[in-house]
Amino acid sequence: MSRKQSFIAAVVAIAMVGTTAVNSAYADTAKYPSVDKTSADSAKQYKMSKEFVDQVSKLPPEFVAQFKKMTSKHTRFSEDATARQVMMELLSDTQCVTTMLMVENGEMAADCAIRASAHRWPKGHLLAYVQLNQINADSLGALPGINELVERGLERVAEFAIKKDFISAGAEMGNVLKGCATCHSMFRFDKGTSPYIRE
Repeated sequence: MSRKQSFIAAVVAIAMVGTTAVNSAYADTAKYPSVDKTSADSAKQYKMSKEFVDQVSKLPPEFVAQFKKMTSKHTRFSEDATARQVMMELLSDTQCVTTMLMVENGEMAADCAIRASAHRWPKGHLLAYVQLNQINADSLGALPGINELVERGLERVAEFAIKKDFISAGAEMGNVLKGCATCHSMFRFDKGTSPYIRE
């Protein structure tokens, strides 16, 4: 066997051992959380601070019902990700949408848009990352309109992208980004952690 053939045989052997090790490691960790299942199916219940519970309990029942209806599409619940981290995930997906629209890849643009629209829910609850003085019907009353621009807007982007109507998809994406900016001007998620979650 020549030196070159010996080298190739050694590389193949190392690759085979590496693949076996990776497959074995994956088999050991393929339980939740895993690559296939990265969020729970139901929200974990956390003990929250008294001031947070008191403030949420002041929200009008009709607003709470509207908020639950608005957020019912979110069926992936993280036990680790903060609202800020979820926003970064959303940013990544919206960047994917705009990139795919620019190269006119409607299929992938739609995939990214739907994933962004149904982003995972952060640890605790989205409200756990809003300032206490913003947990009231006046401040939160802007959310349904923002949600229509962002999440419903992303669904509309997907519909246009699938039809390869990239002009309409791009225009709708502009509305989505306007909704993002509106939300950011009202709500800031501080440095990430919630001061209200007591575990």
